[in-house]
Amino acid sequence: MGAASIPGDERAGTLHKLKWLTGVRLLLASILLGSAVILDLGERLPFSTTPLYVLLGCTFGFSLLYAMALRAQRFTSAQGVVQLALDLLLVTLLVHYTGGPDSALPFMSIFVIFAAANLYGQQGSLGVAFLSSVSYAWLVLAESTRFIAPVPFAGSLTPRPAGYTVYQVFIHAVAFLAVALLSSHLVERLRQTGQELERRGLDLRNLQTLHEAIVATIPSGIMTFDLAGRLISFNDAAERITGYGFAALQDQPWHATPFAPCETLEAFFANPSAPLDGQATEVELRRADGRTIPVGIACSALLSADEEIIGLVAIFQDLTERRKVEERLRRADRLGALGHLAANIAHEVRNPLAAISGSVEVLREDESLAGSSRDLLEIILREARRLKLITGQFLDFAKPHPMLFRPCALRPLLEETLLLLAKSSEWQPGTRWELAEETPGLHGLADPDQLRQVAWNLCLNAAQSMPEGGTLTVTVRALPDEGEQGELVDSSSSGLGRPIPAVAESTNPPMHQSTVPGWVEITLRDTGRGIPAEALERIFDPFFTTRPSGTGLGLAIARKIVESMGGHIRAESQPGIGTIFRLRLRRAPAPPDVPSPAADRAAISGAG
Repeated sequence: MGAASIPGDERAGTLHKLKWLTGVRLLLASILLGSAVILDLGERLPFSTTPLYVLLGCTFGFSLLYAMALRAQRFTSAQGVVQLALDLLLVTLLVHYTGGPDSALPFMSIFVIFAAANLYGQQGSLGVAFLSSVSYAWLVLAESTRFIAPVPFAGSLTPRPAGYTVYQVFIHAVAFLAVALLSSHLVERLRQTGQELERRGLDLRNLQTLHEAIVATIPSGIMTFDLAGRLISFNDAAERITGYGFAALQDQPWHATPFAPCETLEAFFANPSAPLDGQATEVELRRADGRTIPVGIACSALLSADEEIIGLVAIFQDLTERRKVEERLRRADRLGALGHLAANIAHEVRNPLAAISGSVEVLREDESLAGSSRDLLEIILREARRLKLITGQFLDFAKPHPMLFRPCALRPLLEETLLLLAKSSEWQPGTRWELAEETPGLHGLADPDQLRQVAWNLCLNAAQSMPEGGTLTVTVRALPDEGEQGELVDSSSSGLGRPIPAVAESTNPPMHQSTVPGWVEITLRDTGRGIPAEALERIFDPFFTTRPSGTGLGLAIARKIVESMGGHIRAESQPGIGTIFRLRLRRAPAPPDVPSPAADRAAISGAG
C-alpha cells in the first residue's frame, strides 16, 4: 500500500510505530547478543554460536536498512509487512539453529505478534500468530522427518517421541493464539483510551479557551489571590481599571497592591475560614497614573474540586461613570424642581407685569408730564420688557413647545438668523460673520422654529463674547454615517471627556424619519475671549452665566431643544483664542420641490 493511499494522521502514526518497532528489535538483539557472548565466554553453549551471531548481525543490518527506509517516509504500510515477515523468518532460523524443538527461543515470536497487533490490530496479530504456529510446526515436522537436518544439540541424543513433538507444536500454537488475542485486545483498549484522552484534552482546551476569552473580555476586573495573599491572576479589564500591568503585580502580597485599604481583603487573609458575605464594598483606588477613582469590589472564596478554600477571587468595577450618572440624576431632580418653581413664578409675574406695562404706557401718553418723569417712565418700560424676556425664557426652559419635525434647509435658516442678529442692538461694532456650506443643499431633520431659536442663542452668545469685535464663522458640513460621527462629548453636566451615545433618544420622536444616512454638523467658531476650563463644564447648566446681565438660560434652552430633536451639542474653548460650538442633527433628504442651490452660493459673509 503506497503512502498516498493512507491519510496523513494514520501514516504519521504508522511511521511512529515502525520507529518504535525498530528500536525494540535493536534492544532485543543487543540483549540476546550480550547474553550469548557472556555465556559463550563462561561455558560452552549446547549449540553452535556462529549461526546465532550471523543471525544477530543480519538483524542489526536489517534494522539499519529499516531506519534508512523510514527516513523517506514512503510506503510505511508496506514497510511494516516486510519487517514482520523478515522478523518471522529470523525467529524461525533462530529457533532452528538453537535446537529446533528443544530451543528455548520460540517465545521470540511473541514480540512479533505484539508488533503486528500494534501495527494492524486484531487481524494482523491473529495472522502473525497463525504464521508463527505454521512456521514452528513446519520446522519441528521437517526436523523430525529429517527433511531438514537438525542442528546438533547437547542433551538431545535420542529422537523425541511423536507425541512429544505434537505436544510442543500444540502448546506453542495455543500460546501464540492467546498472545495474539490478548495483545490485540490490549492495543484496542489502549487506542480507545488514547482517543478518549484526546477528546477530553480537546474539550479541556476548548473550555480553557472559552474561560480565557470570557475572563479577558468581561468588562469587570477579576483578580485572584492564593492563601498566602499573593496575586496570581489579573485580567485585561483589571489592568485597564487600575493602570497596572499584571507583570508589575504578579506574586505581590495583597497589601502591596492598589487594593491595600480594602477591609474585605484584610478580613479574609486574617481568617481565611471565616465566611464572606459576598456584598460589594466601595474603596478609593489609586491608579498607576496617580488618579484616585471609586471602585466597587466583591470577594468570594476560591474553592478547589474538593470544596477546599485555596484562595480568594475578587471582582471589581470602576464606579466613576456610575457616580457621574447619579450626580446627573440628582442634578436633574434639583433642576426639575427648580424649573417647575421658576415656571410658576414666571407665570405669576407675567400677569402683574402686563398690568404695570399697560399702566405705564397710558401714563406716558400724558403730555403734561415733565422731562424727568417721562425719563422714569421709559426706564420702567425698558425694565418691564427685560422682565418679560426673562420670564419668557423661564417658561421656554420649563415647558418647551411641541416640535414639528420636517426637513429643514440649514443655510437659508442660518443666513436669516445672522442677518437679523447683525441688525440688532446686541451686535457689536467691528464684528463680522461668515457662512460656509461645504455640501450645498444640506437639510436637517428638525423643527425650523426651534432650530432658529437655537441658532439665535448660539450666535448671540458668540457675539457677546467679542465686545471688541471679531469674526463669527458658521460652517455646515455633512457627516457620512454614524461610524464617522464617533464619540461626542457632552459638556452639559460632567464636562468635556464623557462619551455619549451616537444616537440620542428624543422625548418627542420625529414625525418624519430621515431616509438619508448620516448627520449634519453646524460649527460656530468665534474669535472672542474664550471660556475658562472650570466654566466650560457648566455653560449648559441652567442659570449659570459669566455675564452680569445674563440669565444663564440661553445655552441651557439650546441644549434642551437640540437633544429633543435627537441631536447633540458640545463646546470647545481656549481662553484668549475663541470658542467653538458643534451642533449635530440627523440628516434629512431635500423636499422634491426645493431646488439645490448653486455651488457658487455655498459661502457668503456679512458685517454689522
